[in-house]
Parts: sequence; C-alpha cells; structure tokens
Amino acid sequence: MDFFFLILGYIELNIEINYINTLIIFSFYLLLHNSLSLPGSIIAFAASGYFFGLYIGFFISIISLVLGSLFFFLFFSIFLKKIFPKIYNNYSKKITNYIDDSSFDYLILLRLIPGPPLMLQNLLLSILNIKKTLFCLSTFIGFSPIVFISVFLGYKLSNFNSLKSVVFSDIFSLEFIIFTFFILVLIFLRIFYQKKKGNF
Repeated sequence: MDFFFLILGYIELNIEINYINTLIIFSFYLLLHNSLSLPGSIIAFAASGYFFGLYIGFFISIISLVLGSLFFFLFFSIFLKKIFPKIYNNYSKKITNYIDDSSFDYLILLRLIPGPPLMLQNLLLSILNIKKTLFCLSTFIGFSPIVFISVFLGYKLSNFNSLKSVVFSDIFSLEFIIFTFFILVLIFLRIFYQKKKGNF
C-alpha cells in the first residue's frame, strides 16, 4: 500500500513540475489502454479525476474511451471480414437486421449496462455493420454516466486529507443510480415502442 501512495506522490510531483506534459502522457496512456480494451478502465478514469480534476479528467477519459473503442472496432471489423468472411457476413446480417429499427437504442443500452467487459462489448459490436458516427455517438452517450461517476469519485478522493480514512459511503452517489435507472427505463420503453410499431 505504501508503494501505491509513493506512485501517487510521484505523479503529483510531475504534475506540479510540468502539468501539460504529464496531461499529454496520461491522455496517450488512456487512449492506448482503451484501444486495447484492457480491464481496469474505471480505475484509470478515477485516476484522471484525482490528478486533473473533474472537467479535464472527464474530457480526456470519455474522448480516449470513444476513440480507443473506435480503433478496436475498426481493427477487428477488418480482421473478422478478412479471416472469417462467411461467418462474419452471416451473423452480421442477422444481428444487424434484428436491431435495425432500434440500433441506436440497443447500442446505448449495451454501453449503459454495467458488467460486460469493454473488450467483449467491442468484439460484439465488431460483428455489426454500423456506421462509425453511430458507434462513436452511442459510446459517448452510453458510457458518459459511468465515466463521469468514476472521474467524480477520483476527484472527490483528491479532496480528502487522507485516502486511508475514506469509506465508500462518503462518495457513493444515489443520484447517479437513479439517473442511470431512468435512462435505462427510457431506452427500454423506446425499444418496446419501436418493435410494437413495427408489428402493425
């Protein structure tokens, strides 16, 4: 644990000495991390809030997540098309046709639901024939709540005199759960409406 606090102190010292360079290096790290869809993104987002504040932390986190996921999506879309063309075309057509009426809603819903790892989500989306703008927009909207709360937690932690004295109840946000639940309900209702409308 002492090593963890030593690393924190080292990064904070570099921020004080050269803020811009440290911000650029950290942003590139986030982009690389998300381009590979590695686990632990939430911790990285919290670190961005801890080191760079709420607004800058959220900005570099969500942009790196959107761009990184897009790079992963494009790479594996091309890879699957080249290596498994028949399987890709078969499943891509079936899934894309099924969600076509509410594709934007489904994409946001996939991003909103906590649980599925980022790599699994991006792999699943690589099968779909969707526009890059739709992919980026749904990623931005869908991941914004969890990215914001992660950055917010890191930002709140930076305001405590001692991280060792922090308990989860000090920073847990009930408003965030209500907000996310409300968004989920709206999306489910819209999908249900779209499907019902298509049956008439």
